[in-house]
Amino acid sequence: MTDALLERLALGGLRHLSSAGAILCYHSLTSPELPAESTIHVSLEAFRADVSLVRRWGRLVSISELLRRHHEGRSTAGLVALTFDDGYAALPALLTDFLEREEVPIAVFAVTDALRSGAAFWWDRIEDFFPHVPAARWREFEDSCGLPEEYRRGQAASLEPLRPFRQWILATHTGRLPARIDALLAELEEETRVRTAHRSMTWEELTRFAASPWVEVGVHTLSHPVLPFLPDEEWKQEVHDCYLLLRERIPDTLPVLSIPYGFYDERSIRLARELGMSTSLTLKQTTMKGCEPGGGLPRFCITRGGARWKLALRLSGFFGEARIGPDGQRAYPDLPSPTT
Repeated sequence: MTDALLERLALGGLRHLSSAGAILCYHSLTSPELPAESTIHVSLEAFRADVSLVRRWGRLVSISELLRRHHEGRSTAGLVALTFDDGYAALPALLTDFLEREEVPIAVFAVTDALRSGAAFWWDRIEDFFPHVPAARWREFEDSCGLPEEYRRGQAASLEPLRPFRQWILATHTGRLPARIDALLAELEEETRVRTAHRSMTWEELTRFAASPWVEVGVHTLSHPVLPFLPDEEWKQEVHDCYLLLRERIPDTLPVLSIPYGFYDERSIRLARELGMSTSLTLKQTTMKGCEPGGGLPRFCITRGGARWKLALRLSGFFGEARIGPDGQRAYPDLPSPTT
């Protein structure tokens, strides 16, 4: 069967399958002028196609409307909200006219440290220059950073070669790049003459973008850490201070936390609630079916190359890829792990 036929069949099935609503998670958008190696970034054309698919199935609503109905115990069946993590500068550049013309509501979750200068994120930097780095030079870079051999062992040959470095940054440095390693990355960028085209918005860009009636803003922490690996006080500072800084510039910032990297545990949900966050958004890869108000809400992470008939089935609740079980165990894996 072709993807087009599978999509039609899946959409036909959606009319008969129940749903409790869904949230989609995007990151940056690409164009010929803004290319990216990372599959977490999708093209503007692919995003437009997703919007069209969702509207054939149900109704797009703002994240605030979806959450309000959920908290009030009202049905969210057939409703879908669109979110964008990390606050990429490509969004106002590529999306502003489309959002207004097509009346598409989105929510942007910003990292406030990155907003100060419109900084590029370390994962985009390494993804974009890596294809230009010889294998021996990459191994030299890993050794200079201090990557332990245990992070290289046990990785399946089918897994891409950046995985050991990423896992090490997540596990050892809580997802934040130390200054010494940042300098080593900068050396590789200079050698390859490749710098990622994707960066965070600045404060000015986010404030201007958020002035649109189709754009809402939420919390994505100060520095984008792996929250389960932080002690309570640092955890609270990351979320609370991010919210305060956003509220100073954008008073109607939503008290909604998008959890960095999708790594969370029950403590994270509880601490967010204690800080006044109405909801914590995860990447559990399911619909909202069975979710209780005040807890974590799942999202589907949309990546480049995903077939739309699969997205249609996921929106129906037909299948998902949960990262946390019904027993409430932690939703992040031990590192190093071939699943991260």
